[in-house]
Amino acid sequence: MPQVRIMGDDSDHVEQVVSLLLALIDAAPSLTAGDPTRLRHRSGGGRIVFDLNATDHRTPADRPMRVHGERIDNQPAPRPRRAPTRRELPPG
Repeated sequence: MPQVRIMGDDSDHVEQVVSLLLALIDAAPSLTAGDPTRLRHRSGGGRIVFDLNATDHRTPADRPMRVHGERIDNQPAPRPRRAPTRRELPPG
């Protein structure tokens, strides 16, 4: 999944840029953004990441998808067990 990362030394500026980007992405019908995650930045600035997905509007959502599968057994069926034969005791 594609991920967008915005980093900078000024955490307020990073927040402002992310707000603008999320507003632009929300306005685009072919893009969907995930929830932003705020991470620590080494120098104390801001670091925000979020997932970005492209939605495909060319495929109608109301068209059902049909999947068909067949079972294939590669192992032969087990042989039936035979009862063990009993031997007679030798004459005494």
